Amino acid sequence: MILSLEVPFAAIASYDDSGVTDHRFAWILEQGDYNFYVGTDVRSASKAYTFTNEEDKILKQTQQALAPVTPFSRIKPAWKDGKLTIEKEEVPLNEVDEKQRRLDCIPKEIQQTGDQGYVLADVLEKKIPMHTFIAQLSDQDLACIVRGEGMNSPKVTAGTAAAFGGVSKHLQELGVPCGCCADGPSGMRMDCGTKAFSLPNGTLIASTFNDELITSLYVLVGMEMAANKVDCLLGPGMNIHRHPLNGRNFEYFSEDPFLTGKIASAELRGLHTAGVTGTIKHFCGNNQETYRHTSDSVISERALREIYLKGFEMAVKEGNADSVMTTYGSVNGLWTAGNYDLVTRGFTGFTMTDWWANINERNCPIDKKNFAAMVRAQNDVYMVCTDGEENNDNVLESLEKGTLCRSELQRCAVNICRFLLHTHAMKRMMKKQDEVVILNRPKDESDVDLENVVCYPLDGEATISLKDICTDKGTNYSFSLDLTKLGYYEVTITASSTQSELAQIPVTVFRMGTPYGTFTWNGTGGKPVSYTKEILFESRFSMMRLYFAQSGLDMESISLRYVRDKE
Repeated sequence: MILSLEVPFAAIASYDDSGVTDHRFAWILEQGDYNFYVGTDVRSASKAYTFTNEEDKILKQTQQALAPVTPFSRIKPAWKDGKLTIEKEEVPLNEVDEKQRRLDCIPKEIQQTGDQGYVLADVLEKKIPMHTFIAQLSDQDLACIVRGEGMNSPKVTAGTAAAFGGVSKHLQELGVPCGCCADGPSGMRMDCGTKAFSLPNGTLIASTFNDELITSLYVLVGMEMAANKVDCLLGPGMNIHRHPLNGRNFEYFSEDPFLTGKIASAELRGLHTAGVTGTIKHFCGNNQETYRHTSDSVISERALREIYLKGFEMAVKEGNADSVMTTYGSVNGLWTAGNYDLVTRGFTGFTMTDWWANINERNCPIDKKNFAAMVRAQNDVYMVCTDGEENNDNVLESLEKGTLCRSELQRCAVNICRFLLHTHAMKRMMKKQDEVVILNRPKDESDVDLENVVCYPLDGEATISLKDICTDKGTNYSFSLDLTKLGYYEVTITASSTQSELAQIPVTVFRMGTPYGTFTWNGTGGKPVSYTKEILFESRFSMMRLYFAQSGLDMESISLRYVRDKE
């Protein structure tokens, strides 16, 4: 039996950012011997083949991008006195005028026509081209469509991370559906008490080296998403393991960019089979959690291309990734949410920021409201805003000043709408949703009815009746709150019980999936008894869940009253 392996040159090429090969900013297969080892592990592998490349081969000529602006040195191998030693060299710094590069590539503006009666489904059915639809969008529409709304927006499935796309009334009138995002890399997370299965973490999954198994597993994840009307999983997480103390190493796959790209591609293929997709993240250089909102990852262009970006490139080319999430932090002085060279060049899918990310322009302070910089970089959607209709970002102001082109907003709108066209969200908008049956999970009384989760307004104080809810052992009751004021609230639950005084009947209160305490009743002789706890609310939309560990309560109400701001 003969085992034949094919290795493309591109898989073993190096990137020259310094000109050491006389071919600067090119992918090079350098002259020399290439030894291939075969074995079950690195210690037992033995040399099986040697390939000799007689001369340097230029595989791809590129342009400098994302190079550092901060001087530092890197190690390099060197021969000295017949021995291999380590020396240092200065890393090549950025020579690109990033602003001018963007100005040279401004897309052509689509002439606005106003509402012509077309809906997005007309594009799907090939009645009109996408540009004809986009031409209808007003400046206000364009400002709204780049806002993701959440968390727990009532416009999508209860307990999920965000709604995007049709976040305004007029966009929905134009047939733009609300896409739905849910965490995460280790199984779909729902903050409303519904049942979902968890997965092994990313590192364990990658340790299988079995892309067929992983694809099959993620078909099931995709079915779970489709059943819960979730269009976009916020994963795979595919940053590189660089330090054992990185708090999210468990979600990521490996220190090897090749393995990372293969596993991410396998997961994406499984999700796509179920008609949903994943968002590859965090793009890029998110290799620590400490100070992740403010840290600057200073990385050479060569290291970026060969290590930190390689897995993402493979996920796009081999896994057909169509959604990307940028990071919280900065790469070489520029926060990724507004990094033109990182986000714009070569990718035509849908790009979102991480949740409440900072944005900046070169040599400018960070600003969560600088959506104009985000749009210029083609980072299509800011995740997240409290209200898709209204937000105090700078998009419309920048349009008026001329620091943002309408065509750049239109480009983002095209990317978002093109992405939504082939989602279950679009099918739901067109009343053509497929019926999805979850395997080996029959519906029971404890399942949350996501279709009937009510969102209650909370303007400082509110009382919600609980008289008609089921309180049987093991059941959940979920509802959502729309708060006008954030901070600490007194939460009072009133209930009665006809059981004995020795009975202990607990109700656990969850906010956004996190338990905030347990209220416990004894027998009350049928008389209403109230208990109060203080709970912090930090986002406008908050999913609440009551879990009943024992039967025997007759619920009356839950009352919420604002008491103070967050300290």
